[in-house]
Amino acid sequence: MEPKDQKSRHNNNSSPMPLQMTENDSINYFQHKPLIGLQDIGATGYMNATLQCLCNIEKLVDYFKYDKHLNEIIKNDPNNEKLCTSFKILIENLYPNVEKKREGSYAPRDFKNKISKMNTLFEGVAANDAKDLVNFIIMTLHEELNLIPENQRKDNYNQFKDQTDKNKMFSNFSKNFIESNRSIISDLFYAANCNMTQCSNCKVVSYNYQNYFWLIFPLEKVRKFKLKNNSGFNNFNNNEVNIYDCFDYDKTINYMTGDSQMYCSYCKLTCDSSICTYLTTGPEILIIILNRGHGKEFNVKINFDVYLNLSNYIEFQNTGCQYELIGVITHIGESGMGGHFIAFCKEYWNNQWLKFNDNIVTSVNNFKSEVIDFATPYILFYQKKK
Repeated sequence: MEPKDQKSRHNNNSSPMPLQMTENDSINYFQHKPLIGLQDIGATGYMNATLQCLCNIEKLVDYFKYDKHLNEIIKNDPNNEKLCTSFKILIENLYPNVEKKREGSYAPRDFKNKISKMNTLFEGVAANDAKDLVNFIIMTLHEELNLIPENQRKDNYNQFKDQTDKNKMFSNFSKNFIESNRSIISDLFYAANCNMTQCSNCKVVSYNYQNYFWLIFPLEKVRKFKLKNNSGFNNFNNNEVNIYDCFDYDKTINYMTGDSQMYCSYCKLTCDSSICTYLTTGPEILIIILNRGHGKEFNVKINFDVYLNLSNYIEFQNTGCQYELIGVITHIGESGMGGHFIAFCKEYWNNQWLKFNDNIVTSVNNFKSEVIDFATPYILFYQKKK
C-alpha cells in the first residue's frame, strides 16, 4: 500500500452516521435520477469522472441531500468558502427533487472554482490527476464535516510504549480514532491496517496501526512479483495480473537491511528487521488506485472482477469482506496528468451500468466486454455487500 503517509482509517465497530431526514423526504428520487453528464469546462475530464463516481454512492448522496448537521454547516458558510457547500450544490444538480427527463448536462463551475481556490494544484485549465482529486475531496470533506472539535482530537493513536500486545494496541487505536473522527466520510471510506515489525536480533514482534482510505497498487511491481513467485506464470500472458495478485503483493514481507536497518526499542540495537503490512478492517467503500507507471510499464493489463472476496486479506472478517464494483474511472494516455478520463457507474436500483464521458451519458450494453475486457482502469470503487 502506497503512499503510507496518506492513509486514513474507518472504525467498523461503529454504525454509519444516521441520516436526519424529514418526514416528507423520499428515497424514490434515485429512481427518477436524470442521466446528467458534466460539461468539460477546460481540461476537467479528470474532475468529471471523479465526481460521477463519488456522486453514485447512495449514502453519500443521502447525506448531502438531507442531513441537518450539514445544513447547519452550510448555513454558517454564507460566502461559500467550504468544499462541502459546493459538493451539496453539485449533488442537488445531479439529483434534483423534481422529476425531469433522464438526460441533460451540468457545468460544475462552482465546484471547479472552489477546488482551484482551495488548492493551487487545481488552478487554471491544466490537466490533473483524478487520484489527486479523490485524495483532496475525501480529506477536505472529512475535516469540514468532522463532528469532533479540533481541540479534542488525538494525533497519536498508538500511545503504548509496549507495542507487543496486539489486542491492546488495536483496542487503543480504535478507541482514540472514534473519539477523534466522526463524519460521513470516515463512516464510508476509512479503515485500518497494521504494520507488523520483527527485530532480527531479539525476535520481538511489535504492532502499529494506521489509517487508510484507499489502496494503491503499482502494477509493474505486482507483475514482477507474480513472475518471480508463480511457477506456473509462464503458462499465461506474462504482462497480465489480476486484482488478487495485487493483494498478494501487498502483504509480502519487506526486509530492512543495510542502510535501511531499524532501531529496536527493545534490544536497543540498530539491526535488520522485517515488516509486513496487512488489512485489519475493510471500509464500506473501498477505493483502489491502479498505478501503471510509464512507457512499457503502462501496458500491464489488470484483470479485475465485479465481485471481490477479501476474506484472505482482511483480518477482522466479521466487519465484512465481500465487495461489489460500483464505479470505474478509466484513463486513456500514459500519464495521470494528461489523456482522457471516462467514468462507468452502476445504478444500484436497477443494476444498469452507465458510461459518463463528460457531458455524454450512454448505457453500457455488455459491461464485461466494454469495460472489464477492454477498458484501461485507473481507479476502482467497490462497495461492501450487505
